[in-house]
Amino acid sequence: MKLSAVVVTQNEEKNIARCLESVRFADEIIVVDAHSEDGTVEIARRYGARIFVRGWDGFAAQKQFAVDQARGEWVLLIDSDEEASEALAGEINRCLSAGVDESVGGFRIPRSNFFLGKPIPYGPWSDDRHVRLFRRSRAWIAQRPVHEGVETDGELLELDEQLYHYTHQSLSESFRRLNRYTTLEAGERVNPRKIRLADVVILPLGVFFRYYVAGGCYKAGVHGYLLSATTAMYRSVLYLKIYLLQRRNA
Repeated sequence: MKLSAVVVTQNEEKNIARCLESVRFADEIIVVDAHSEDGTVEIARRYGARIFVRGWDGFAAQKQFAVDQARGEWVLLIDSDEEASEALAGEINRCLSAGVDESVGGFRIPRSNFFLGKPIPYGPWSDDRHVRLFRRSRAWIAQRPVHEGVETDGELLELDEQLYHYTHQSLSESFRRLNRYTTLEAGERVNPRKIRLADVVILPLGVFFRYYVAGGCYKAGVHGYLLSATTAMYRSVLYLKIYLLQRRNA
């Protein structure tokens, strides 16, 4: 078996069909579900996925478990709100069929990010690349609470075609993600350096400038403004949570 497509899920019935349809070119599809209460698992069954149900154990642990179930030499790790473009599917097939040198541990894949349904090719999102295709024997999931990523001891190469990422599909979803992710990240970053109360206000202003002005997100109209504003808000809430944790620990 050459390629396993792997996805972890929890209540993703609105996204999972699009995701799984896009990876049908893989030799197997693995879905690790965290006891979804909607139709996620039923949809995954229709795509012939190998389904494992286990309690949520954090992003890194859940993804590592999913990777460990793969039978393919190569793993394509994809999130439920992502879609492999037809061009990417073709590029992966050509690459693996031609053979990959044993020194190569994985490939970075460029990602096209959508915010509230609109692609945003500006700011830090304009060059968003992640290791998503990797040799199972030479890679592992970084054990971090959030933004876990894939690490490998082999050489990394680049693919050209896009992975579509339909993130932040509504503002209410953005705020839920903001609260969940800042809590996880604050716990991870509570010790590196002391956060001052002024940082909660001043540093997010720099984030907004980097996205909206320097990064050109203003070109995306109201979508670019909202992306810049919510990203700055994320940083403000993150620093506030770190500040409060540090005060409590002191």
